[in-house]
Amino acid sequence: MLRLDNHGYTLTELIIVMAIFMTVIIITANAFEKIVYQSSNQSKSAETQIEGIVGLEVLRADLEQAGFGLPWSFIPAINYTEADGDNLLTATIRPTGKNAGTYNDAPTSAPRAIVSDDSTFNWDGSAGSKYLVIKSSLAAANDTCRKWTTVSFDQYGARTRKIWGSAALDFNTTDRVIIVKNSLNTTPITRQLVSSSTSTAAFSGTFSNFSSPANPQNGDTFEIYGINDSSDALSFPFNRADYYVARPSSAMPKSCADNTGILYKSTVIQGGTSAGKLAPGMPLLDCVADMQVVFGIDASGNGINYADPNYHTTSLSGYDANRIRTELKEIRVYILAQEGKKDRLYTYPSETVEVGERFGGVLQGRVFNLKDRIGADYKNYRWKVYTIVIRPKNLLQ
Repeated sequence: MLRLDNHGYTLTELIIVMAIFMTVIIITANAFEKIVYQSSNQSKSAETQIEGIVGLEVLRADLEQAGFGLPWSFIPAINYTEADGDNLLTATIRPTGKNAGTYNDAPTSAPRAIVSDDSTFNWDGSAGSKYLVIKSSLAAANDTCRKWTTVSFDQYGARTRKIWGSAALDFNTTDRVIIVKNSLNTTPITRQLVSSSTSTAAFSGTFSNFSSPANPQNGDTFEIYGINDSSDALSFPFNRADYYVARPSSAMPKSCADNTGILYKSTVIQGGTSAGKLAPGMPLLDCVADMQVVFGIDASGNGINYADPNYHTTSLSGYDANRIRTELKEIRVYILAQEGKKDRLYTYPSETVEVGERFGGVLQGRVFNLKDRIGADYKNYRWKVYTIVIRPKNLLQ
């Protein structure tokens, strides 16, 4: 007779099996946690790269267009106002100790296409990121500033004006414009701002009232540039954008390392009760530690000698509008920013980063000490230097 063995598992066997299952589960959970962690870091890193491309494209475009639509001289003389020296921003976000009026060319000087402070101050009061100012008709954030046209006159006084045939390109009657007369046959050549009267403040008007220059001569050519779509009179005959790194008093992204800030663009307000103040900053890039600017100068007309550090400078102090137009051949902007979020499994390989480049063995820019300025946690972040290189197209247009 067959006997069935109904003998079960012993307690020891069950404990061994459970231990094996627990070991497999722990290993799997750890591996899954690492995959999720790395995936999150990679996702944040990709997000940072996309943000950098989009935000820095705004800066690149403004750099390329620096000088577009700027008059070179005022005949007759004008008197204009620019940035309010007592109030940097209508918002509280700003670099400590900076004054927007420092970069003015008002009240009578021709505007410089680009200006950069040799050294600004961080929110903690230490020497820090550069403050960059770009002037052109295109530097604002409105539809009118993207419009322009030409007007010429023949020997009989007949006017010819370029019409684009597009609502997005042709002026509205209420658009605020300036007129610049090209005197290309004079020595030296010049671009004169045309005033509507002898008043020192009458340098602009609406397109309907300011689109036909008075007393034209045979062969005269004029360019009309849109500045603003507001009904208010212009405060100054161009637009201006200020770029700077600052740390907001609140709403700083939690993923950013300590003591980093945000790269902002602010435009100077034209006309109205807020004239001369900077509009609240438009954030372009988060988690920025530093911004440096280097200018390539060709004073001799022989091109930039990259082996000679004397052809590069971090300041245009002492340069007037004419010297900038004739000698500035290249603009390089270096932005040190955090890539992704904090990664406790990652160690950044160096305490310092060169925010700039070496020309002829000499660093143009500066050495940024991450440990001193960011703190001990700097090593758990990935740091990247974004480099923008521009050859200005509109200084001698």
